Amino acid sequence: MKSVLVLGANGGIGSALTARLAQDGHAVTGADLPGLDLARHGVAAHIERLWAENGGFDALVHAAGIFPAAPVAESDEEFFDRVMAVNTRSALSAGAQFVRSCRAEKRSGAMVFVSSGAARRARPGTAVYAASKAALDALVRGFALEHGRDGIRCCAVAPGFVDVASEINPVPQSYIDALTRASVRGRVGRPADIAAVIAWLLGEDASWVNGRTIPVDGGDGIGSADAPTWLS
Repeated sequence: MKSVLVLGANGGIGSALTARLAQDGHAVTGADLPGLDLARHGVAAHIERLWAENGGFDALVHAAGIFPAAPVAESDEEFFDRVMAVNTRSALSAGAQFVRSCRAEKRSGAMVFVSSGAARRARPGTAVYAASKAALDALVRGFALEHGRDGIRCCAVAPGFVDVASEINPVPQSYIDALTRASVRGRVGRPADIAAVIAWLLGEDASWVNGRTIPVDGGDGIGSADAPTWLS
C-alpha cells in the first residue's frame, strides 16, 4: 500500500484517480480548492504541512489545471501568468517540496504530473495552455534527471481531450461533438482512462519508466479520422 497525495483531487481526472487508488488499496490524501489555491504562492508550505500531518507520502500526483481558450494575439500578461501559475508553477513548487521531504527522510518516491497532448499539437485558442504544458514536460525531465539517484521518479501523462464536465473550464458541446467525430476511437477520453495509466506509473511495474511523458489519447495524437482524403 502506498500513501499518495493528489493535487486537484476534486477535478474530473483527480476524482477518478482518487477512486482508482482507493480501490487498489492505497491511502489517498486529496487537496484542492478551497483549501489549496494553486494560483497563489505558498504551495510548497502547504505540501510540507500535509507531509507532516500524514507521516509523509510515497507519491505525488499533480492533476490540477485550467484550460481557458483565447486567441494568442489577445492573450495578455495577466492571462499568461494565471495559466502558468496553476498548470506549471504549482507543479514545480509541489514537486520541489516533495523531493526535499523525501531526501530529508532518505525515502524513495514517485511523481506524476498531468500534462496534455496540446504541448505538442497546436489548436486555435490553446497557445498559452499549450505553453504551460510544454513547460510542465520540461520540469518532468528536470526532476527525473536530477533526482533519479535519490530514488525519486517523475513522469507525466499527456491526455487528449477528456470530457470532465468542468464548471471551471466549461467546453461547448459542439466542440466535444467535433472531437468525437475526428477521434481515432470514435469517442473522447474519460477520466478513468487517464487514472488507470497514472495508477500504473505509480506502481512497481513502471519502476523503470522515468522522465517520460506518456500519451494517453486513444491514438488521436497520430492524426484525425476526419482529415481530408483523396480516397473514394
